[in-house]
Amino acid sequence: MKRIGIVGAGTMGHGLAQAFAQGGYQVSLFSRTRKTLDRASALINSSLETMIEAGVVTQRQAGVALGRIKATTSLEEAVKEADLAIETVVEEKSAKEEIFTRLDKLCPPHTLLASNTTFLNIFDFVRTSRPDKVLITHWYAPPQIIPLVDVVKGPRTDEANIRRVVAMLKGMGKKPVVFNKPLAGYAVSRMQIAFQRELYYLLDNDYLSPEELDAAVIWGLALRMLVVGAVQRLDFGGLDLSARGLERAGQLTPLDYQPKKLLELVRKGYTGVKAGRGFYDYKGRSEAELCRERDMRLLKLLKILQDTDIAGPVI
Repeated sequence: MKRIGIVGAGTMGHGLAQAFAQGGYQVSLFSRTRKTLDRASALINSSLETMIEAGVVTQRQAGVALGRIKATTSLEEAVKEADLAIETVVEEKSAKEEIFTRLDKLCPPHTLLASNTTFLNIFDFVRTSRPDKVLITHWYAPPQIIPLVDVVKGPRTDEANIRRVVAMLKGMGKKPVVFNKPLAGYAVSRMQIAFQRELYYLLDNDYLSPEELDAAVIWGLALRMLVVGAVQRLDFGGLDLSARGLERAGQLTPLDYQPKKLLELVRKGYTGVKAGRGFYDYKGRSEAELCRERDMRLLKLLKILQDTDIAGPVI
């Protein structure tokens, strides 16, 4: 596999293009509009500059990666030589159906077709002439930095194609986990949704501020989970205590809890970093500047984890 077609240059597409380009692949990045492609180009350049500053890549390596990415507003041009095509279009069934139909017609017969969907079971409604070559590769933002990729096999996906994609991802330094069948939200997104329900309840009822809540998570929950994950943390805490904790489930936030502050912020247009304000007020700092600072911290942390034997179960 040498050539990758990325369909969609929005929230995830530009990061995927960068990740594959840094991994040594020729990438065609498609969007319907030149404006979106220009924004993607700016974000890729900014991300690579951050990586240079963090010492993750050299100036030369960044230049080589940029040279591997070709942006186009022609879907046919983007995928006509692709060995793997990944769609990152809007999370709507009709949009996925349409794009897979077009990809099936435009891509060479050998091309693998993948979706970055989070919640849709594409295997239920996507129709192609190559069901053995259809799969899901679900990435996490920013995909050029976060190692995790969910790889999902459909009922008719050839196991050999799953192995090919897993090997490709590992060769890029990613950490793929393979699901034998589709599951909405996979593992991380499902846990995040349950986690966020409690988060909204705590904020809505003024138990603590966003800053204090983030401090509690970073220094209490996330620090331990970096070392022992979610499951082994239960072993260290004692499974008997976890079992007794089930008796207190009635004290937790109801499953149907509707967040108040979240919906109020969205109604006001305060949609987070991209709007300059969400639960936090970013005081005029640009999205690019904030993402750069986040990515710099992620890169430094990732380097520590890769250079040491810190992360992972204690076995």
